[in-house]
Amino acid sequence: MMKEQLLVEERTATMDSNGETVVWNPVQRRHAEVIPLSVQARAAYFQLNSVVSHRVIFKGLCTVRLGDHRFVWGAKTLIPAAPPEIINGNTVVMVRE
Repeated sequence: MMKEQLLVEERTATMDSNGETVVWNPVQRRHAEVIPLSVQARAAYFQLNSVVSHRVIFKGLCTVRLGDHRFVWGAKTLIPAAPPEIINGNTVVMVRE
């Protein structure tokens, strides 16, 4: 059951005389399940040099590019930490706060 609403944002970078300016633009709102990882799961990812705090499951297919997308969940911003996987027709993304 996809109970949460996440705002998917896309990164846009522009160059000007002061350097690069990065802006995050809203793309769409998606229903998702946000699952906090256990301490043991976080430790296992940490041993692989990855900081991961949650698993996000989007219903259906959702395009996610590392470095170009992030998710806003209430007051938290979730950053994809690994490429998305398609599991049982849903998009699963490991993220960090």
